[in-house]
Parts: sequence; C-alpha cells; structure tokens
Amino acid sequence: VIAGNARDKLGPCIADLVCAGAMGGMVTNLVLRVYYASSLFALGVFFFAFVLPISSFAGLVYGTSSLLRTWILGKSPGRYIEEGNIRKSQMSALQRFLVLNRSPMVLAFVLPLSRAYQIYTRMRSSFVQACHSAPHLHSKRVEQIKVQFEQWRSEGAKRRIVTARPGWMRVSPKQSSYKKDCFQVRVDRMTDIIEINTQDRWVVVEPMVNMGQLVPALMERGWTLPVVPELEELTVGGMIAGTGVESSSHHSGLFNEFCIELEVVLASGSVVKCSKQERPDLFEAFFWSYGTLGMLVGAKLRIIPSAPYIRLCYYPFESEKSFIEFWQKESQKGVQFASQGDDVNLDMQTGTNGNTCHRFVEGLIFSADRGVVMVGDFADNVGQDGTLYRHGRWYQPYFHKHAEETFTRVKPGSNKPVIEYLPLRDYYYRHSRSVFWEMENIVPLGDTFLFRWLYGWTLPPSVSMLKLTTPKAVQTFYDTKHVLQDMLVPASRIEECLAIFRKHFDMYPLWVCPMYLRPGRGLVHAKGDSSLLYVDLGAYGVPGFVTRGQDYDVVEQIRKVEEFVTSVDGFEMLYADSYMSRAEFGRMFDRGLYDELRAKLGCLEAFPDIYDKIVEPRR
Repeated sequence: VIAGNARDKLGPCIADLVCAGAMGGMVTNLVLRVYYASSLFALGVFFFAFVLPISSFAGLVYGTSSLLRTWILGKSPGRYIEEGNIRKSQMSALQRFLVLNRSPMVLAFVLPLSRAYQIYTRMRSSFVQACHSAPHLHSKRVEQIKVQFEQWRSEGAKRRIVTARPGWMRVSPKQSSYKKDCFQVRVDRMTDIIEINTQDRWVVVEPMVNMGQLVPALMERGWTLPVVPELEELTVGGMIAGTGVESSSHHSGLFNEFCIELEVVLASGSVVKCSKQERPDLFEAFFWSYGTLGMLVGAKLRIIPSAPYIRLCYYPFESEKSFIEFWQKESQKGVQFASQGDDVNLDMQTGTNGNTCHRFVEGLIFSADRGVVMVGDFADNVGQDGTLYRHGRWYQPYFHKHAEETFTRVKPGSNKPVIEYLPLRDYYYRHSRSVFWEMENIVPLGDTFLFRWLYGWTLPPSVSMLKLTTPKAVQTFYDTKHVLQDMLVPASRIEECLAIFRKHFDMYPLWVCPMYLRPGRGLVHAKGDSSLLYVDLGAYGVPGFVTRGQDYDVVEQIRKVEEFVTSVDGFEMLYADSYMSRAEFGRMFDRGLYDELRAKLGCLEAFPDIYDKIVEPRR
C-alpha cells in the first residue's frame, strides 16, 4: 500500500507542484527516494520492535508446548520426521535439534522474515517502476546485455553464460551451484511491462516481470493471461525457459502455447526475434530449454478478457474410477481448441451446457478412493445458485482443506455440486497461501483456527527465504525424506500412474491438472500427428513410508517413477530434482532439434547444456 501510494499518488502530486520538464522529474524522483527510504526505515522499526519479539515469543511457546507433549505422550503431534529417521542419519546434535524443532523456528523467525522480505521486494519493485520504469528504453537495456556478451568474448569465451540471478532466489527447491564457475549476465533491470494492447489482445514484457506484477496490471484493465501460474514470484522468463501449467491448460496448453513472439540474444551477441513465422525452429526449441539456446530479453504474450469472479463447482467422488471418468470427460473437451493456437476463444462455443468446455478443470485426490474435481468459469457477478467465498482472506482454511470439506456438504458421486463464487485473484492464487499443502509439513499445526488468525498474514512464505534460511546439512537431510515432483503423462495412462505413485510415494493429496500437448520437434511434445490430453500429477510432501518411520530412499524411488514416466511417453517437470542419467534424459526429452540448434548457433561453447543445468553432478 505504501509503495503503491508512493508511485500512484505522491509522485503525480509532487509533479503538479513543480515546473514541468527535467527539474520536475528530478524533484519527483528525489521525493520518491526520500519516501522510499523512510518507508523502509519504518518497516524495519516496526518489524524489529514489534513483529519479531511477538513471533519469537509465540515460537517459544509453541516449542515448549511441543516438548511438554513429547514428554507426556511420548512423541510430538504432527511431527512427520520420526525419531527413527533422525537416528539413521549422520547428523550433529545441533542439526538434530533444528530438524525436530523446525516449526517453532519457522514461527519465530522464518515466516516474519519472509513477509518482511516480500514487503521489501514489492516496495522496491514499485519504487523501481516509479523512478526507473522506462519501456521506451528497452532497446538500451538490450544493448547493455549485448555489451556483457562482448565482455565475455573479450575474456576468451572460456566460461558458460548464465544470468546473475542468485540460486536462492529461484522459485524452486533446488540449491543450485552451477553458476559459480560461469560468466554471469545481469538482467535484473529487465522488469518492465513494455506495452499492453487490448485491441489486438497482446502484451509485451521483459523477462524479469513476475506474475505478481503482470497479472494485476492486466486485471485492472479487465484482461488476463490464458494460463496464470500459481505463485506470484514466478517470472515470465522462467515460465518460457521452463514451463507453466494451470487448470486452464486443457484448452490453452502450457505457458508456451500463448507466446506470440520471443526476443533473444544469441551466443554471437546478435538480437533476433522468433515466432511461428520467423525463425520457427528457434521459437519451438526455446521452450523448456532453460536458457541454453540464448538469453531471453523480451516476449509478446496473448491476453484474453477476464471477469471479476470465478463460478466454481466442486464434485466429490468416493471411487477412483468415477473420479477419473468425470475428470477425463471434462478435460477432454479442451483438446479441440488446440488447433486455435495462441488465441483460444471459449466464448465462441456453441451447444448445450453438457458439452461445452469449462474454462478451468482441476482435481485433488485425498486418498485411494476419495477425490474432488473442480470446474469453473468466468462470472461477471455472484449468482443466486451459489455463495461468495473470499478465500484470499488470511484466516480462511487452506484451499485443499476447504475442497475436502465438500464431502460433508453434498453426497459424493451425485450430479449436484457445491457451487461457490471466488474473486478472480483469490482463485488464481488459491494454493499459494499453503504452498499447495507443504505448510502442513513446515508447521504441522498450521491449519488450525488459532494459527490462521495469528499467523495467516505471514503466508504464503517466500520460497526464496525458506531456502536461504535452511542450513545446508539440514536441507540435505530433508532432501532424503521429501518428494516434490510433477510428472506429465498421457491422460489415458492416469490409472497406471496413480498406481505407481501409490507404490513409490504413498502420499496425499495429489494434484491432478489437465493439459494438452501438440506434436512437434521441441524438447516436449506429443508423440504422433495429433494433439493429446496429458495430466500433470503433482506429489508434494513427505512419503507415507517416512511418516511411518520406514526405510526410504528418495533417489531410488524417484528414479523408478522417472523410468515409468519415460516408458509411457511422459515428461518430468525440471524445476525439481531429477536423477536421470544423460542417456535416460535423452530418452525422455526429444533433443533432436535442440542439439541441432546448439551446434548451429554456437551454443556449445556459450551456454551450459540443459542436462548439466538440471541434473547437477552432486545429485
């Protein structure tokens, strides 16, 4: 709020009081700088004088009560890492203490620090937008990157080129270290939304623009992206170099499907634009390549009209078969729109409600025989057939818990759903506050009424801060007891994949998100000549074997799942840890066009290979 006022209110007011021209701009910037500095000072005083002492006291009380219950009951309630797993690991007394008392530490320090860090980054972003935002200077910023490429060549071009963004700032559980020996190019000023064109339905942005910046800017104008990834910290560049999937992907595909044009700096230092019409090979191969074919400096994305609400219908099921049948029926309706490419228009559908494609389809599986399918559509107002649910308020239950409650509100398996209307932003970030369901592992009692009222304002935690505040030895221990994976498999093989997940992970909930893949020559595409419906099965948390104190080898079990996914022409999301060999990686991903362009464009000496970025030797 402070940062927004500084940019939107204070700046124009000061500008009106001073003479026009350069002097006016200088005075405005000066006042904004003073306002920004004083706001940061006020934030620091408030945090250290009030927030940190109170949160530290709460963490101490939580830890003390946990220890008392341990002495009385014999174990700590909600503790998912059993003592047996601790004893089997090579951990010092301090590391053991930090693992077993992670929740009090998180309450006392990490969550407040995370919220303070998020407020700081938003204030800094607003300040940069107010004082330094200059979309018309985009070409000069691109020239600065070209200068850095020239510096790389002048130094002998011996190191591989990567961005200078620190590894801990990546929205990923990986603690990457490959950048330390690379030539790092600064792209942190590439944060502008260059142009929004609602008439022709596109937006041009720089790669460091994140979802928390772009989506609100579009929503203010009544527009949005066809696919909005869940976390606000995710950047456009990250979604293009990697990928993004959401509950609208069954008709709009992955994030790359609504990219119209990319602007890329090649290994030679030249700047090119690519699209389906211009340099189509580079355009197709660039997605999922993780910046190993060039450095992204701009992107043109398709946008669509939005609405203030989502009409969301919850359908609970008490059998896996009925869940899958309903999910597949609703998801399959979206594949027909693959032929429309980047400009899917669901408003042009004809037919009855029974065969029209819903804009959003998503499933959550809570056990072997319990799951909820949710379908949703844009709504201009709250209808009489449902109730308004403001999920974004800090005291509301986690969304997956709210969805599971529908088993008590309607008869499972019936055609009568629970209907609610969610504000658009609340729906887009419905899983963010609980980081899907990972908060239950970070703070086992985190979904209690008391916690939500006292600490709900600190959520969602910053993934970057969680990584930064976790000691390396402790993180190594968690990596052996924790799974964070998304596997993309043909929807026709979903039953087999669920069985594999039960066998090797034995954990719930599971995220079940539909998408289509089209045939092509990129790293990820459908086999054959037609678009196919795929499912993203997301497993996030602690395997049941670990919670029961059994021996469990994360690497071995993930490798078995990777082997199955490859056998059914599926793919592994590369933001998480992968344990494939180079040959196995080549069998899962189609490297034909990718390797051809790597050689043709001089990338072999300039950029790391994708395998070396994703599957680091230490893992």
